[in-house]
Amino acid sequence: MNQSNKHEKYSIQKYNSIARNYDTTPDGRMTADFKAKMLELCKAKDGDFLLDVGCGNGTLIGALKRKANVRAFGIDISPSMIDECKGRYADIDFSVGSGEKLPFDDCSLDVVVTCCVLHHLNEPRNFFREAKRVLKPSGTLIVAEIWLPFGVRHIFDLFSPLYKAGDNKLFSHRRLKGLFAENDFCVTGIYKRGIMQIVKGGVAPFLRLSHDGNVASKP
Repeated sequence: MNQSNKHEKYSIQKYNSIARNYDTTPDGRMTADFKAKMLELCKAKDGDFLLDVGCGNGTLIGALKRKANVRAFGIDISPSMIDECKGRYADIDFSVGSGEKLPFDDCSLDVVVTCCVLHHLNEPRNFFREAKRVLKPSGTLIVAEIWLPFGVRHIFDLFSPLYKAGDNKLFSHRRLKGLFAENDFCVTGIYKRGIMQIVKGGVAPFLRLSHDGNVASKP
């Protein structure tokens, strides 16, 4: 089994097993603060199209839907999590899917959010590339991730494969901001507190990816 399939398999197994009681698990309790801050930072307007990548049991996208009259979507790699979402939020469109291949048309979304998902992906750059593709030229990307000091992060990265929870490498502040810059996102806000780091940005208005993958000027 290749490394990509391992991360995916272990993530699905883990989150299927805790989907029903996610809010009371260590993961659920930890990410609650992240989601509360993301809700504050997201300025979606009525009528916007909004996607939560790695939506879990739908807590964040459900709160965003209550905050503004948006057309809301959620995808998650765990079928059991998506089942939980569908049982809770009948007015939101949910589907099983990967953050590295988003099932949306080019320039179709106003906001993409993701909370503590990047460190589960085999190649986070694929997520940023996909987010840029599906966002409208005026779109917003909000990414929350766990931050740990260098030494602790190094130990986590070294031993996380042993736990078979689908974790890949955690993100330093520099690495996370660098992924925004590498994919032509302009960083418009950074929030850091304790183990929480959230970066908000938009697609650089003069750069879009053409369909052949080359950088092209926005018309």
